[in-house]
Amino acid sequence: MNCPNCGHGESAAVGPYIGSHEIFRRMSLACCARCELVYAQPQPSPAELADYYGHYWDGEVAVSTPSTRRYYLAQSLSRVDYLKRFGIFDTAPRVLDVGAGLGLFHDGMTRRGVGHNYVAVETDRDQFEGLRRRMGTDHAFQRLEDVPAERQFDLLVLSHVLEHMDQPHAFIWGLMQRLRPGGLLFVEVPHRDYRYKSLFESHLLFFNANSLGDLLGRHGEVLDVSTVGKEAAKLYVAHVHPKPDALRPLKELVKTGIALATPDLDNRQIRRYEMSSYGGDRQWLRAVVQRPGGN
Repeated sequence: MNCPNCGHGESAAVGPYIGSHEIFRRMSLACCARCELVYAQPQPSPAELADYYGHYWDGEVAVSTPSTRRYYLAQSLSRVDYLKRFGIFDTAPRVLDVGAGLGLFHDGMTRRGVGHNYVAVETDRDQFEGLRRRMGTDHAFQRLEDVPAERQFDLLVLSHVLEHMDQPHAFIWGLMQRLRPGGLLFVEVPHRDYRYKSLFESHLLFFNANSLGDLLGRHGEVLDVSTVGKEAAKLYVAHVHPKPDALRPLKELVKTGIALATPDLDNRQIRRYEMSSYGGDRQWLRAVVQRPGGN
């Protein structure tokens, strides 16, 4: 299999792909000799991926516990803070959030006092229904193709989505057509997370700064690629779905009480989890690319 980014045919074996779902069990990891992208091969079919992502959030901690939602909100706040440096919030931007999940980027902008017009795209059926009830039918869509073609945006948000794409260039090209000339695409992805996770599912692409910058640079002017978060060497193996625990409801009740009683919890979590700490080998990558044609 050639590299999904640069098309180069030479690669080095990295190791097995660790996944539990049947569509991921047959894969291994390879590293492109040219652009350094690590990718899974052979990749699932488009039909398999569409079915998988239709219920991606089933059982996900982020949608089941209030305390964990506050953690994800803190992440969104740190992303808003990052984007302020590019001047996109100087006027109220039209924002398209692709893979919006709970719509927390909208909440982060609101919490930071950023005026905006927000549209969400979310493929997961349950999350989409929640977004539509909350945002309205004109501001929540299940597919990017359902967003009216005449609507263009100042800012596109792609947070922890690109690593799931089997055809990243076709996907990014389609997104860039939704941007006004001079508009910004914000991307956040894990930083080669196979190094510190016990389960890789369902990531197909594993970026470092070089491979992410190379991919995005084929679609516009890359304004920044930065590492952010905790140092990779200090990360422990993360379990997204915790093991059964009879005391979990009580623990969550206590954590929820702490969250409600701590007005500055979000900013404390940003500091605790280093969500705004940049440089070196860290757990995430953040990047901004500008569509050509702006003044």
